[in-house]
Amino acid sequence: MDYDLVDVTDPADWLAYHAIRRQELFEGKGRHGIYDENYPGERAPNMHHYLLKRGGEALGTTRLELREGATAIFRLVAITAAAQGRGHGRVLGQMVEERAKAFGVTLLLVNAAPEAVGFYEKTGWHAHEWDREELVGIAATCVQMRKPL
Repeated sequence: MDYDLVDVTDPADWLAYHAIRRQELFEGKGRHGIYDENYPGERAPNMHHYLLKRGGEALGTTRLELREGATAIFRLVAITAAAQGRGHGRVLGQMVEERAKAFGVTLLLVNAAPEAVGFYEKTGWHAHEWDREELVGIAATCVQMRKPL
């Protein structure tokens, strides 16, 4: 069964995108009542929202934020709890890297949750502080990493 990396534009895909992010990145970590589907920066023109699907089932999400200088930030990466540990995160990462390359990106950045650092290291990422000011709020305990493409 093949995977699809969907640009989130359809209302049903937006619902799935927000549901996965809310559950896996917020409520599943005890952060209830703070997820904002209408976060002002979410709809900026340099933001690209993706939903990973397999057989029509939504498995994961991320947002790619394009920056100047052929750089992009891999934001709010989430795989549903039921689908974790089965290689879907690797597929999502590979597919988003291909999208990033198509935009001319040569360097990806991420704020990795401490429990995800091992996953990122196994897929070619390296610890690298890139913007200390990013490490606030839900990202306060994150490890900043980078990956050249």
